[in-house]
Amino acid sequence: MDSVQLPAAGPRSSVVPVSFEIDDRDGAVLRMKAPGGDWRSFSGSNLFTCLLSARTDLEKEGLLLCCQGARPDVFPSGMQQQMDNGRFATVLARAAGETEVVDIFDVAEPSQVTSVEGQRVAVYRFFGLPLSGAGADA
Repeated sequence: MDSVQLPAAGPRSSVVPVSFEIDDRDGAVLRMKAPGGDWRSFSGSNLFTCLLSARTDLEKEGLLLCCQGARPDVFPSGMQQQMDNGRFATVLARAAGETEVVDIFDVAEPSQVTSVEGQRVAVYRFFGLPLSGAGADA
């Protein structure tokens, strides 16, 4: 089990530390604790889906998690979700031959991250998928 602490950006440029315990020994479970809060658990098919759930929870509190997995240009391939249990993801780039893979739990700058919905819209646009009917107000 890995433990990491990541910053979360809040209103008026405030930053709070959020603790995580990452367990991918048997499936995928992510435990999260924000300052003053209790531990919350998120389970899913892989770590990236667990991270999406944790980010959604933080967004309800007005916080954006500052990690590589919250960048609008980062998304795991199907193979990464299966082979690495979603721990690593690809930086989406149009240039041929450029492939950068990041650990979704590495720190990112607040200016680099977006909401879960913002990331979803960016990924749909990158792959040229229609946003209508997919839950977005394009």
